[in-house]
Amino acid sequence: MKLIKWNLHEDVEAYTTTRKLGDISLNNPNYLKVLENRQELASLLNTDLEHMVAPRQTHSTNLKQVFLMKDGGTNMLKQTDDLYEVDATYTKDKDLFLLSFHADCTPILVYCKDQKIVCAIHSGWLGTVRQIVDHTIRYLIEKENCNPKEMYCLIGPCLSKKHLEVQDDVINQVKKMNFDTSPFYQKTDETHYLLDNKGLNKQQLLNLGVLEENIQVSSYCTNENNDLFFSHRVNHDGQRNVTIIKRK
Repeated sequence: MKLIKWNLHEDVEAYTTTRKLGDISLNNPNYLKVLENRQELASLLNTDLEHMVAPRQTHSTNLKQVFLMKDGGTNMLKQTDDLYEVDATYTKDKDLFLLSFHADCTPILVYCKDQKIVCAIHSGWLGTVRQIVDHTIRYLIEKENCNPKEMYCLIGPCLSKKHLEVQDDVINQVKKMNFDTSPFYQKTDETHYLLDNKGLNKQQLLNLGVLEENIQVSSYCTNENNDLFFSHRVNHDGQRNVTIIKRK
């Protein structure tokens, strides 16, 4: 299985790649193999690289609207300065695949049914404490007139709470988020905690009015399911999975 298909909504296609497809991160020194994997991904999706957009993620809270004619193919054949420091993209265009790269970080997909918008978000622990999901959903509500009750969301494969061990420096930032985060971390000894990144991101969605029944949370953990997914904490090799959304 090279692709996991998500049943997010009948209006969209959503997937996550697996190890069997191979790494498609251009950070991999085996550049030709990565391009081969990307071409295979395009074939599996019945499209081409010109219908994909790859932001250059830096754990920011930056959101960017992208367009098929202007942005299709961005960073798919080589890295450019386009979409640098962008960790969330959205589009109103059909047939444009938005990519979110991740190993242990959390990918979040959003479909805004009323405004026909799809969005892909990358949220590691740093993006989470910076509340990229909160910033993105607020923007879609306030600037694109999206109704949160018409949003359908997926929280994809990432490191589960059981394996996301952090220390006081991270928890101190978690405590500064704009809601009660105490249910989402557990102290294990004097200096270590387990952090529920999926839960923190889901709560940001709920806080802004997304309906719980419209939020899917993947049970996959990139550590426990390392046979399926790349994991930074397990593999330390820079290889990435990608979670993808497209409006039909």
